[in-house]
Amino acid sequence: MDILVISNESNILHICNEGYKVDYTFYDSKGHSLDGGVLENDKNQFSNQEAIQEIVRMFKDNIKFSEPFIYLKNERAKDLLELIQMEDYKNNQVKINSCISTIKNDSYSEIER
Repeated sequence: MDILVISNESNILHICNEGYKVDYTFYDSKGHSLDGGVLENDKNQFSNQEAIQEIVRMFKDNIKFSEPFIYLKNERAKDLLELIQMEDYKNNQVKINSCISTIKNDSYSEIER
């Protein structure tokens, strides 16, 4: 199940809870990914609330993510998630193109063969 949690700072946590495994990604308010990973538990399945609390706790020193939270599930989460992922993809394309341009313009660039 996909759930989006929006923080007071408008940062977004996307979790996909599969029971014993939770995939998560943090996005900033512009839809650019900040961090992500997988949370696993061999003994117990994660409730959505447990997963959210654990992930926020792990990143509390790195990502501003405070209450009150807005929770989106099902279709509301799906629609916004599609927009966020599209924006993140566009942002990554810009970064890649910028990096390639820098490499092309670098007169000291060498290609290993």
